[in-house]
Amino acid sequence: MQGVQFDSEIIYVQKLYYFLFLATFTMLTCVIILWCFGLYIGLLFLGGGLVISYIAMFKKKRFTLPEKKATAKRMARSISQDTSPVSIARFACQLYYYFHKPTQAISLLEKFLPSHDPLLCMTLGDILLKEGNANQALYVLRDNPSALIDPLLLTTQGHVLKQIEEIPEAVRMFERSLQIAKQNGFPQNGAHWFTKKLLTLSYTACIHHTLADCYIMLGNLPEAKRHYRAGNWLLFDLSLWRYQPAPNCSERKHLKSR
Repeated sequence: MQGVQFDSEIIYVQKLYYFLFLATFTMLTCVIILWCFGLYIGLLFLGGGLVISYIAMFKKKRFTLPEKKATAKRMARSISQDTSPVSIARFACQLYYYFHKPTQAISLLEKFLPSHDPLLCMTLGDILLKEGNANQALYVLRDNPSALIDPLLLTTQGHVLKQIEEIPEAVRMFERSLQIAKQNGFPQNGAHWFTKKLLTLSYTACIHHTLADCYIMLGNLPEAKRHYRAGNWLLFDLSLWRYQPAPNCSERKHLKSR
């Protein structure tokens, strides 16, 4: 995974699946030990194995990706058979994150942008933001008819507004995103139902943490602490927990200017 930097939401899901793999292997081995050595030894092994699995997940930072040539062939076959918005968005993400081809990813998404699909629009806005084109990203996101009703579009707008230091407006976007997601859930992204459940927890935790960062910049420490805590409770992996940071120079400057 060298050189590939995924969002923290995706990393969290990868780490959880890594833990579940190790835990499943531990439990299967435990059954054999229970059969051979009895209950006490089996439970002792199970407890120790789960602790080791958690520590391994806690320390895991990088994941091995498939070989690029095989991935490229699979991508080409998939996009030739399925041109749904989910497939196009996934293809663009692979181009951007895995093959480091931002121009091709952006061109692909822009080609299908007139469909006004929220997932395609959100993916394009996110890539444009990461490429330093915050104003263009905001224009693309706000031009979508679902800009104020899709929780992921709202969240991406919040990230853009935070980047350009429109903090109160960013807070409104994040708060609205949480409210709509709580009522209707996050939209379908083509993932398996279990992966979608994990992504929902991860997305929600990320929004809470980003809201907390915004409230720190606004000088509202009680709200910041509340959102840090709310985000942390959704994350099984303690290495991803967030706490109130010591204010840096830019934050002090922002507070004094208000």
